[in-house]
Amino acid sequence: MQSGEETGKGKKVRYSVLVVSGGTKGTDRHFSTSLGVFVVFLAAAAILTIAALSYCFVLAGELSRANDQAALLETRVAELARQNEDLLAQKVEVAKENEELQEKVEIFSDTINGKVQQEKEREAMIAQAHLPTGFPLRGTASYKAEETELEGNPIAVFHASQGTSVVATADGTVSSIAGDAGAGYIVMIDHGNGYYSVYRNGAVPKVKEGDSVTNATELFSIETGKEDLGYQIIENERYIDPLSFMETYG
Repeated sequence: MQSGEETGKGKKVRYSVLVVSGGTKGTDRHFSTSLGVFVVFLAAAAILTIAALSYCFVLAGELSRANDQAALLETRVAELARQNEDLLAQKVEVAKENEELQEKVEIFSDTINGKVQQEKEREAMIAQAHLPTGFPLRGTASYKAEETELEGNPIAVFHASQGTSVVATADGTVSSIAGDAGAGYIVMIDHGNGYYSVYRNGAVPKVKEGDSVTNATELFSIETGKEDLGYQIIENERYIDPLSFMETYG
């Protein structure tokens, strides 16, 4: 509803607002305001509406970004979960490989230890084979107890029958052969460990210098008139009692 009053310059416009209730009795209310106030009211309402819409728009944008970030985090969590599963699988595989490797190491270690033990046993056998602890005759012989020294050095003299073989008492190499048929021959064997064995007999030696011998190698064959065998052992350039050495080590 509009009403107005004329002035000298024009009309003054006023607006009236009629509020009608929904009741049966007449409770109508009538308000009037100026155009300026009404315009201000409308402007304020528009500003509030725009502000509210802007806030809703900003809030919607923030919510959208939050949803995007949540989706990104979910994707990242899923990726991390997959990576964790892969790492666990790799850990299990590595543990299995380590277990297999440990088994191989144990087998290899046992093999090495076995080889080392075998090598020690072999070396011990070789060392034993190079110790002149054997008997220098293949067969029976008598011992001359009255002849125990030669030129101040210990010696064992054995008497054997014709055809008895004189053999090396351990593995080694013939280092020298001296003497002749008249004075008798001397065969010296180097056993390579500081030990030498010396064999004295009148028969011609069946070996020569540089020959490798074992405890089965025949050095002489006892002949008639040359039945005595003189046997000596040198340990680190010192003569020792051959009988004591055989009794101790043989």
